[in-house]
Amino acid sequence: MDALTDHYETVRERNDFEPVDGAVGPVPAGERRRFVAVDDEAVFGGTDGADGTDRADRSGTLVATGVGMTGPPHLGTVGQFLTAVALQEAGLDVQFVLADLEPYHGGAPLDRVRSLAERYRAFALDLGFDPDRGRLRTQSEARDVMHTGQLLAPYYDPDAWGGEDDADGDSPDGDPPPTEWERAVREAYGAAEGDRGPGTAAVARSGATSEAADAHSAVLHGVDFLHPLYAGEYERLVLQFGIDEHHLTGMARRFRDAAPVDGDVAGLYTRMLPGFDGTPKMAKSIPGSGVSLAMDSEEIRERIAGDEGGDPATSPVFQAMCLASRYDADRLGRLESACESGGEEWERAKTEYAEFVVELAERWRATGD
Repeated sequence: MDALTDHYETVRERNDFEPVDGAVGPVPAGERRRFVAVDDEAVFGGTDGADGTDRADRSGTLVATGVGMTGPPHLGTVGQFLTAVALQEAGLDVQFVLADLEPYHGGAPLDRVRSLAERYRAFALDLGFDPDRGRLRTQSEARDVMHTGQLLAPYYDPDAWGGEDDADGDSPDGDPPPTEWERAVREAYGAAEGDRGPGTAAVARSGATSEAADAHSAVLHGVDFLHPLYAGEYERLVLQFGIDEHHLTGMARRFRDAAPVDGDVAGLYTRMLPGFDGTPKMAKSIPGSGVSLAMDSEEIRERIAGDEGGDPATSPVFQAMCLASRYDADRLGRLESACESGGEEWERAKTEYAEFVVELAERWRATGD
């Protein structure tokens, strides 16, 4: 078993998550390849009808997700947007937060962050996000959420951000040992930081981060999730992120339990994208690991063409196809076989996917400079 697949298994076992082998509530089985775990599937609703298929009350359920913005989107970001669109197409309301205040609290210039947020908004709409089926917003424009943040701040506990979660969303004593994949990711980040030199940040900074900014950012992050429950807009909240951020669900539950907030909270977690050239993860701050939409067309084509196939679980391109594409389940099944064989069919598949990504890059460039 490869390190990333083993990591998925370990996280599911430690937290009593279920794998996603078929439909999850209203999320159809055809989307199952996007996801690797579900935390508290009952929140999606019970069963209804003779076939026993889950029929969640979509009107009372909100899916909450979002992205940080430290530069142009990469394939993982594209995957988050397309997953949000797929969930809307399944009949769910989706809140997508463009986290602009978090980098600002970290020292990024406000004008740069706002400009980038507007490009992200335009790109999300271009990819098919429907603002009438939820909400596409920045943090800075949501004054109602900021107000809720002030009201819920007395209930915020910094410890709510720590540790692995058990099945009840509680943080156990001590941190479990890192998985092989987690160790590899930490080493890759450490090597990248060393290459940049000490004290170099991935995002240009205009000043030092303060303790107040850290606290405000943390409270706002939690309230981004809880505000729809606190305001009575929804009864159930499903947090949808990459599985490396599954701890956010436990954090949201603990914040909810401490504050005057009612409603169920579940988690639905997408796969991680293994990086190119043997890197464990596609990430902006790990050089050579991913595909950014800021790359020129030939660089995108060359990087995707370099995936020779073999094990689909370790193929950056096939894993990206599962998350950051519009392929249906049948097509992905055929692509999986092509990846395993590594023959001409895989070469054709890579070429087609490269052109899809090149088009995405052109659409991103069209949003501005």
